[in-house]
Amino acid sequence: MADSTPLIQPGDLVEGVASGSTFGSKVRVRVDREPWSGGVNSEGRARIVLSDGRGVHMVDTDTIRIIEHAN
Repeated sequence: MADSTPLIQPGDLVEGVASGSTFGSKVRVRVDREPWSGGVNSEGRARIVLSDGRGVHMVDTDTIRIIEHAN
């Protein structure tokens, strides 16, 4: 992950903008594992993959915000 990406741990509640979203759709996920790189999109923006145990969500790394840290 990029240096500017906050450290995300399992159990954190994380929000970000879905990568490739033309409407800026926000994704809010309680992650079940450490995220991994989703590469770079055609505009050169880094992406990250978040998992919630039911599925995965690719978001633009520069939009990530930790809402709540795991206890």
